[in-house]
Amino acid sequence: MSERNRGAALLAAMLLVALATAIAYAIAFDTGLSLRRAAGSDGQDQAQLVAGGAEQIAAEILVRDRRSGSTHPAQDWARPLGPLEVAPDATVAAQLEDLQGRFNLNTLVDAQGKADPVAIEIFGRLLTQVGLEPRFASLLADWIDSDDQPLDANGAEDAVYSSRQPPYRTPNQPLTSASELLALTDFGYERYLRIAPFVVALPRTTPLNLCSAPGAVLDALTGEDQWTRAPDALRRNRERGCFPTREAFRAQFADGARHARIVASIGVTEQSDYFALRTRVAVGSTRYSLYSLLLLENRSGPSQARVLARRFAE
Repeated sequence: MSERNRGAALLAAMLLVALATAIAYAIAFDTGLSLRRAAGSDGQDQAQLVAGGAEQIAAEILVRDRRSGSTHPAQDWARPLGPLEVAPDATVAAQLEDLQGRFNLNTLVDAQGKADPVAIEIFGRLLTQVGLEPRFASLLADWIDSDDQPLDANGAEDAVYSSRQPPYRTPNQPLTSASELLALTDFGYERYLRIAPFVVALPRTTPLNLCSAPGAVLDALTGEDQWTRAPDALRRNRERGCFPTREAFRAQFADGARHARIVASIGVTEQSDYFALRTRVAVGSTRYSLYSLLLLENRSGPSQARVLARRFAE
């Protein structure tokens, strides 16, 4: 064989080896991807099952604690679960939160869809407690009330929002999520982060649970700075049970008529029905987060908890 033919044969062999190597690499890469997809899918399925188990445990704890008659942070529901290893390479952590301890934004309007001045005043004080401008109370009341007229100089209706880019209109109906605050003109994400731990959007008639409300919410009700400045004292009182009770709350008002207006406007209770469950599951390299809205109800029989809504990931 001539040198020229040997060179061509060697080049052809090298090309075949290179082609075979490329094909083998592609096969190995695709196989690896398939295995990772399968592992990820399997991990996701396992994580969903574990999160469902956390929901069931939370429901049972809520039903058991309901028998005490009140809902307060010294009960089992308030204790975090985990991180707990539930299987090899699988952990779960979960935390329940009493949503009725927050100020219900939908109480800013009454049953007829008209702005409620008492609730607006309370929300304005809560905004001030967290370092925000109280004017946003009027803005939010205009956002959900049934008319198209600004409440006052701080209010805003369609004329303001339709001039924005992109333009939009006020819904003039109750909130479905506290995150709708972000739609208010000039509100922004930083303000939302400040107020978010203290507010919620629940049915308008849902009362505020005094026993689990944070100090800022309690002080917004009374117009005092008592518990905001003494969070440790509030925590110590609650270690013994429900605090403040409705009787203790009433005693904080020298003006009984003012107390009656607050109760008529937003409602107060010592027992909660709405809870948020945040569950985080890790299965291998899979990370899974679930937010569950639970309702504890009693329909002519023993209490039971059911899931009203779920949201995946934070």
